[in-house]
Amino acid sequence: MLITNIQRFSLYDGPGIRTTVFLKGCSIRCPWCSNPENLNGYPEKYNKNGIEGIYGKEYSCDEVYDEIMKDEVFYEDDGGVTFSGGEALLQADNLIPLIKRIRKKGITVAVETCLFVPQKNVECMMPYVDFFYVDMKILQENQCLGILGGDIHLYKDNLKLLTEQKQIIIRIPVIGGYTDGKNNREAIIKEIKRYENRILKIEMIKGHNLGKSKYESLNMEIPQCNDVSDDFMEQYRKEIENVVNIPVLICRI
Repeated sequence: MLITNIQRFSLYDGPGIRTTVFLKGCSIRCPWCSNPENLNGYPEKYNKNGIEGIYGKEYSCDEVYDEIMKDEVFYEDDGGVTFSGGEALLQADNLIPLIKRIRKKGITVAVETCLFVPQKNVECMMPYVDFFYVDMKILQENQCLGILGGDIHLYKDNLKLLTEQKQIIIRIPVIGGYTDGKNNREAIIKEIKRYENRILKIEMIKGHNLGKSKYESLNMEIPQCNDVSDDFMEQYRKEIENVVNIPVLICRI
């Protein structure tokens, strides 16, 4: 499997202390993406302040497992492993044998996904994942296709499939000029209401520019996104809480 980073002691990618594995390759193109090195599904050269290198390294199942198990002592009761990206579910066939081995050790597994993947990729992963963190970005059909390059019908079909068997955590990136509009907020709240009984919690994530140096290292144009205020984040949180009985957290990354 193609991996850009194995990040240890992660505190924002699921419960407890976690090891986050960033897989390379994504099915959509969010203009505000903070991990541009994970967009393309192949190794890429970079140049950071004159230091050259490669984003993306092929790992065998055994190699990733060995790296993960170095952190086993830190997981305790609630920690574990999170597969992120890019889009982790694009590499479902490679992940399943690895996840089976991890779970045999009593270690929990989380996956972060945008759900813009073939339905079979979602279906085959469901039995082996403890926590699904599902992005809810843009739910208006034309904007979803035009801005993200995503098929909203595929997303909604996968969301329905997933929630039929699993409870999930929703993540909402709040990005000025892209996801913060009234119509999109209303569409997101409506979709959350539909699956209220299957959603454990909602995490709202404010846009940031932490990926700037990565864009520079790849000689890519740095995205320009409007900031949203803390007051707006609080207003949006209340809009959600007024409709559904689900914990809503404003996350600082």
